[in-house]
Amino acid sequence: MRAARCIALAALVACGGGDDDDGGGVDLTQPPVVDVTQPPPQRLSAYNLFAWDPQAGYAWNPIDERVVAYDLNTELFSDYALKQRAIYVPPGAAVGYDPELAFDFPVGSVIIKNFAFPTDLRAPTEDVTLVETRLLVRYADGWRPLPYVWDDAQADAVLTPAGDVRAISFVDDLGEARTSNYLVPQRNQCETCHARKPSETAEPEMVAIGPKARHLNRTYDYGGAVGAVNQLERMSALGLLSGAPAPASAPAAYDFRAIAAGGVAAIPAADVDAAARTYLDINCAHCHDPSAVQGITSQLFLGHDNTDLFRLGYCKRPGSAGAGTGGFEFDIVPGNPDISILYFRMHTEEVGAMMPLIGRSLTHTRGSELVHAWIAAMPPDDCVGM
Repeated sequence: MRAARCIALAALVACGGGDDDDGGGVDLTQPPVVDVTQPPPQRLSAYNLFAWDPQAGYAWNPIDERVVAYDLNTELFSDYALKQRAIYVPPGAAVGYDPELAFDFPVGSVIIKNFAFPTDLRAPTEDVTLVETRLLVRYADGWRPLPYVWDDAQADAVLTPAGDVRAISFVDDLGEARTSNYLVPQRNQCETCHARKPSETAEPEMVAIGPKARHLNRTYDYGGAVGAVNQLERMSALGLLSGAPAPASAPAAYDFRAIAAGGVAAIPAADVDAAARTYLDINCAHCHDPSAVQGITSQLFLGHDNTDLFRLGYCKRPGSAGAGTGGFEFDIVPGNPDISILYFRMHTEEVGAMMPLIGRSLTHTRGSELVHAWIAAMPPDDCVGM
């Protein structure tokens, strides 16, 4: 339901803009302005990617339809922030399809992610505050993360490379009062999640995480004459994605929307494994991957395609978790989530023990419930002798 709410928010008509030192505000009758030969602008409005009106919502730049909204089958949890995502592809270029890895984006591309909080998640289009717009811009020498923090007037966002932390209070979708210590990451914190080592001797490099075939292979309601169509199909039809097969032939991650709305009880028991593996893949595997620094250190691999149960955590002792173990011995004790470190670390709100290390300060109720059910359903093993 959270994904559906984001779509509803984006479908509203917006006409706002900002007073911009670099470009005079947003003008959606003109194309986006992305110049990767120059330093990034100090104000977000200089890119001319979208307009935002607190009373109406988002409006992506429609010129040549090169700014395309998208959503994920299961999204990365960020303290209950509502997100709206889009991809900008420069004229004359296209994104290269890959069935497994992140797509190959041409220089000049931008991955856009807005983070917003309504006062009450049960009324997600009312009293919404846009907190941050996070850009991932493809320069000639690789990806650069650029966090823009919105001003109090909600008129524009300012480049904030040093990051920020904000206390944001709201009511969650279950009616519980919450306060997030919301993090706008610094550049080196972005690298914590986005860095990969292409080889053992190579330096880490930045990669995209979400724009993969399995995450994007779903329907999105674009509104107007386009309506609800598959995202891969839409991007291909616009000439922005090359080499993609028909959606039925592309991989698809598990769709979390039913769980978000009704919990684990809302899906068949047979789906719990696929749903949990997808959740761990998008929330954890960017770090717990054989080519990621943290994965190399921990030897815990949480990608959807890992078939090595020991490296998935079964009866595996952590390498260097320290106080983060919660006093437990194994990452996963099959059949017993309450003594499994993996469940403890994603459920706790204890600083220094919670996982992910950055990007959340609150427990994701539905996500932790799903992983608890997944471990509980495993054939029991007390890990004696391991």
